Amino acid sequence: MRSLRVLLAGIICLGLSAQQAMSEDLVIAVQKNPDVIEPMRDFSNVGMRVVYNLAETLIERDFKDGQKLIPGLATAWTRVDDRTIDFTLREGVTCHNGEPLTAEDVAFSFGEERFLGENAPGNKTGSILLGNLEQPEILGDYKIRIRSKVSDPVLEARLASYSSQIICKDAFLAASDWDAWSQALVATGPYRLAAFKPGESIRIERFDDYWGEPAPAKSVTFTVVPEAATRIAGLMAGDFHLVTEIAPDQLAEIDARSGFETTGGPIRNVRILLYDSMNNSALEDARIRQAMNLAIDRQLIVDSLFHGRTKVPHGMQFDGYGEMFVKDAPKLTYDPDKARELLKEAGYSGAEITLRTVGNYYAAERETSEAIVNMWQDVGLNAKLAVVENWDQIYEDNEARNAQNSSSTGFLNDPVGHLWRRFGPNDTTQKRGFWANDEFNALGKKLESSTDTVERRVLAKRMLEIIDEDPPAALLFEMPIFYGKSDKVVWQAYDHEYMDLRAGNLSFK
Repeated sequence: MRSLRVLLAGIICLGLSAQQAMSEDLVIAVQKNPDVIEPMRDFSNVGMRVVYNLAETLIERDFKDGQKLIPGLATAWTRVDDRTIDFTLREGVTCHNGEPLTAEDVAFSFGEERFLGENAPGNKTGSILLGNLEQPEILGDYKIRIRSKVSDPVLEARLASYSSQIICKDAFLAASDWDAWSQALVATGPYRLAAFKPGESIRIERFDDYWGEPAPAKSVTFTVVPEAATRIAGLMAGDFHLVTEIAPDQLAEIDARSGFETTGGPIRNVRILLYDSMNNSALEDARIRQAMNLAIDRQLIVDSLFHGRTKVPHGMQFDGYGEMFVKDAPKLTYDPDKARELLKEAGYSGAEITLRTVGNYYAAERETSEAIVNMWQDVGLNAKLAVVENWDQIYEDNEARNAQNSSSTGFLNDPVGHLWRRFGPNDTTQKRGFWANDEFNALGKKLESSTDTVERRVLAKRMLEIIDEDPPAALLFEMPIFYGKSDKVVWQAYDHEYMDLRAGNLSFK
């Protein structure tokens, strides 16, 4: 905090962005950019905020109206049965390479060569949300049928979610390989990819042949500036128009400056600590992981580090689930005495437990990690913090891979898009061999194919109980994302990682 004040004290003017008319070339300082821009390869929050402006889905979400499903690249859709939907595509849509979008591009996007084939490059990541899809059936130039292998009550929501973006077939086939394509995405969004400098910046430009209302910015550059204090200083100096991942204790200082303001808050994402219970003897006993969870005073973290601007969730679920919200699910409890009892019962004898963090990826990540390690130490755990340089080191498989910072987005307003997606067999937790539970997996398979709401709620409740009894992770709080910006940028943050820079959500004074 002191370093931030020193930087701000050196800025003697209000900054160019507060003094002159706003340029249509928007510059956004971010903590990190994705290494690739292919939604069936990168499943990160830093990737989502960029891809949302480049590529579109058949069905879109209205984030200003409770994530209501609305037409996207499809103008209409009809449920044929519990596992089948017929779509009518929007005519007159042009790909970034100048070719018209047809049903052939949609079928290819979900097809054998890019996704469905066992060795298809997008299979591993695309399967996280779309693992039950079959090869789409082309019914006409602008008609397509998409079918799931099983009954799927949330198929529409899947096709409005991440990894379901439609790409352009000919551009994919023209790329030299998967790596080249992954840094040269060609789709149909209001912006096209203009320049990609891994680790430095990503530049997108207005696509003049876009089918809808033109993008409000001529260009947008996402510039990597790892330190939050430097991002804020650049905002004040006029170098950046918008900055991401601002810690809560820095918001008031930005709001107090003439010409600047803050926005953002909790998104439908839970910050978690993943436990590696299958490769490290220290966490093999579920009672030790239970104790670690009971030792965390989440409300204290929310109140002190986040100034009360987020909240502790009721388990691995969100209020927006409606009738699928399990009101009597286990709550996240702080009970250090019970934690000590469990450690004693488990015969814990001082094995070292390491929490890995990169320190600056999430808002207040370093401070949150330090607080949790102190709480673990208070109940008798031999805990330590390991600050590493990158995510490859976070995931490095060795005896010190005990716990690590992570998060989980709720994609579908339903437990299959959060609870089952994050801890099921298609995502990181099980694929990397951190945790597995046979009962959880059996229940999840039923949950994703059942169309009976009462049955689905019973299944979800038991799955929530299982991750309380046999924890794959520590659930912390609803992850907030805060932004600082020039007040000449009129932009609304959503309760999602997406940054909507399209018409209707971005304009300039």
